[in-house]
Amino acid sequence: MPRAFCFLAALVLLAACDRPGNPEKTRAFAARALEGTLAYPQSNIVRVSAGDEAAELVLSTAAPVEAVAAWYRSALTLNHWEIMRDTQDRNGAVTIYAERATRPLWITMRPNVGGAGTTYTLVGTVVDSTKTDSTKR
Repeated sequence: MPRAFCFLAALVLLAACDRPGNPEKTRAFAARALEGTLAYPQSNIVRVSAGDEAAELVLSTAAPVEAVAAWYRSALTLNHWEIMRDTQDRNGAVTIYAERATRPLWITMRPNVGGAGTTYTLVGTVVDSTKTDSTKR
């Protein structure tokens, strides 16, 4: 599994280099927000985006949604992520929400339109322990 993480980190860093604006800031934030996550083997980057609190990595693979979802269920558990929610809609899209410590991760997998394979997104955030949640009292 460490090889898959290194692969994901390298993909994020490489893709963020081409982002307009401040690529160093985007690259650093995306790496922090998605630290500890994994990319399905032989995936290709479609897009990387980052804001002030979250980063999104969109990837695609030739594998079907069911195979990608099964791989993530196993890989997340093996890498100390707790799967909190795992749903599938009537169009075949699968969404997995997982947490590790207080870090959230959303993975959404959809069948490619007009062909085989899957397009999926990883969304992660950077949890700032100095901020307090005003909704929890």
